[in-house]
Amino acid sequence: MNESAVRSLAQRFEIIEWSGDFSRTRSRVALMREFMRRSAIWARQINSREWPFYDVASHFASLDDIGEEVSAPLMKSVEMQHPVVRDTVKWSLNFAALRDSKIPLPDLPEPFAPLILMYERGGAFQLDGTGLIEIDAAAIPKGTAEQALKRQPISLDSKYLDSLD
Repeated sequence: MNESAVRSLAQRFEIIEWSGDFSRTRSRVALMREFMRRSAIWARQINSREWPFYDVASHFASLDDIGEEVSAPLMKSVEMQHPVVRDTVKWSLNFAALRDSKIPLPDLPEPFAPLILMYERGGAFQLDGTGLIEIDAAAIPKGTAEQALKRQPISLDSKYLDSLD
């Protein structure tokens, strides 16, 4: 199986500064909201009750052995992150592997792209015990999938994202 998307994504993850710098909080919050919107679109499409953090690829194929030689060292590098961050790294690699496998998928926006950009723009996030998603010094409510579906999509263009900060 061709793992070019998996390897490319792993390389992107390897250079992320996970501790962040707080200079791009607004764009990172916008990217998290866009991720939740896309996650809701996929959840609705595949009739999943999981949302917003779940393994989209697992609804299409068993990926237990896909990309282990790539993902294992990468997972070691993110082991100090919040468990949901570690999960989303793995799930995004699974989705890249799914794309490489050429399994037919719905024509929907790539679910993890905004989250990956959020990581690249300043590191990880955390979940608190009250249902808030903490990004840098900001905390946003998770809300519901229905609320996320009502949001307008945002551009993932770096110039647009820079303008938010």
